[in-house]
Amino acid sequence: MYNKILLIGDMVSACKVALSAMVPVLAHKKHSVYTLPTAIVSNTFGYKKVAQVSTGDYVKNSMEAWKELGFGYDAVFVGYVTDKDQANAIIDYCKVLKEKGVKIFHDPIMGEKCHLYWGIGDEVADIHKEILPLTDYTFPSWTEAAYLSGRDFSNDNSTEEEIFAIIDDLVKMGAKNIAISSCIADGKDCIAIYDYNKKSKRLLPYERIPVKIGGTGDVFSAMIMADVMNGIDFAAAVQGTVSAIYTMVNLEKDKDEKLRGLDLEKVLTMI
Repeated sequence: MYNKILLIGDMVSACKVALSAMVPVLAHKKHSVYTLPTAIVSNTFGYKKVAQVSTGDYVKNSMEAWKELGFGYDAVFVGYVTDKDQANAIIDYCKVLKEKGVKIFHDPIMGEKCHLYWGIGDEVADIHKEILPLTDYTFPSWTEAAYLSGRDFSNDNSTEEEIFAIIDDLVKMGAKNIAISSCIADGKDCIAIYDYNKKSKRLLPYERIPVKIGGTGDVFSAMIMADVMNGIDFAAAVQGTVSAIYTMVNLEKDKDEKLRGLDLEKVLTMI
């Protein structure tokens, strides 16, 4: 408990998504949380208007300052990255931290439901391919995992064999522990899990609540990371996270403004 965890990704001001969703989860799980925004975004892209700005050289300059100051962390999470220059600075920083035994967590934020997010192209995919070998844990959606592995992602209804083949591809690319969200195996919703130490693959079925609430993927990453850093077995952390998110979504399934995310400060006290 009380690990120092650095979150690198986009900060969304008016919605509980991205870093704004991860911070309360990790704090609730008794970790000390620090943030390095790669972009500042007004709200999710599900709304008709959005303002955004990349933090550009701020990321590189911050990490250089922290090196000189001797700031340390127990774990780092890498999420949304805006461009190649920013990615190179993050990769260099993660290499330094990894040599010191820091755990690297990763969500290759690029898309979901068989579509890439607006503005995502080959450059961003290449960035995450470079980050992948540095990671100890990675949490792609099925769409992101298929895209990273070079497979067709136009139809997400797969077989167990096809999903496990994607895991094999990611492992060959350097990934270690993997949890792929939003999988559909033979028509059933599931999470695909690969345990690096045990060299085991499995599918974890779950019941999907048919609503779309923003930020659940970010909560998924944060809860697994929090539990792993608290010493919980990886597969058990994934299973506990799936159960907790089901409870939270069920509590808020009838709320207005679902795109603004879960009311985390309220629902985290109820799980």
